[in-house]
Amino acid sequence: MSDSDLTARNVARIQDVYGRYAQGDRGALFEALAPEVTWTSIGDGLVPWAGIRQGRAGVERYFADLDAEVDVTGYEVEQIIAQGDWIAILAAATVRYRRSGQEHRYAKADFVRVVDGQVVDFREFYDTAQACRDRA
Repeated sequence: MSDSDLTARNVARIQDVYGRYAQGDRGALFEALAPEVTWTSIGDGLVPWAGIRQGRAGVERYFADLDAEVDVTGYEVEQIIAQGDWIAILAAATVRYRRSGQEHRYAKADFVRVVDGQVVDFREFYDTAQACRDRA
């Protein structure tokens, strides 16, 4: 398979997963995870859901920690940039904090590595300083 074919296949996979996630189908995300996935959310020690998680159980803990703090009320993919196994996703997530009721929209960048149709590495970046202020 050529590099451009691999890139196109991986982009199609991520578009499907992110599209279904944006519609509230978190199961699509879990189906796409490799058993040995590494899931990284910046801000370790600043927000409860941040840190490095290993395996599907680790990703489930990430979402349990996230869900305890916020309701995700919106998710939009703005741009996908890809080369081979690696895909960069520029997106915007809107969340409502459970404690304060405050809603905030975060620009974010995800970097995802897809191997054989499965996510093996996920890294998310967003304004953690704003998230700390919004949580308070």
